[in-house]
Amino acid sequence: MVLDALFQIWRRMSGYYQWWFLWLVSSKVMLCVAGVVIDDRGQVLLQRHRHWVKDVWGLPGGIVHRGEVLEKALAREVFEETGLAISDIEFVRLGSGHKLRLEVYYRARLAPAGQPLQIRLQTQEVLEARFFPTNQLPSNIFSLQREVIQQSVVNLQKAGSMVNG
Repeated sequence: MVLDALFQIWRRMSGYYQWWFLWLVSSKVMLCVAGVVIDDRGQVLLQRHRHWVKDVWGLPGGIVHRGEVLEKALAREVFEETGLAISDIEFVRLGSGHKLRLEVYYRARLAPAGQPLQIRLQTQEVLEARFFPTNQLPSNIFSLQREVIQQSVVNLQKAGSMVNG
């Protein structure tokens, strides 16, 4: 009976108030993006970030702005942090289970391909950034991100064999 009364009230509310109520009672999380950025030689871009755990390597990325398309957020973050442009952005994995954030992982290529590589660090956030061969990743990398890199490389190899085979 109480549920029936609540549903009657819900149906009479305008969409604005329904959304406001849902926002009020729902969990709040930050939405983050990170990318496995691959160069022409198949190497992966990693960086040491000033605000992360000391001396840990990770994928470039950051927080998505309100109303921002996820793929554009990744391109913006990579460019802001390294001065590098990316293209061919493809979804890889969703990371959840964190207290306050949801992580969306992508794979991308440097753009335009074949151009001289010049990393320009945003030194307020990034301590170091460089490309690593996928079989020589540093040992001090976030474990979930290592898995995402491995998954991206395997998927890329499968896609390449499908195109070439």
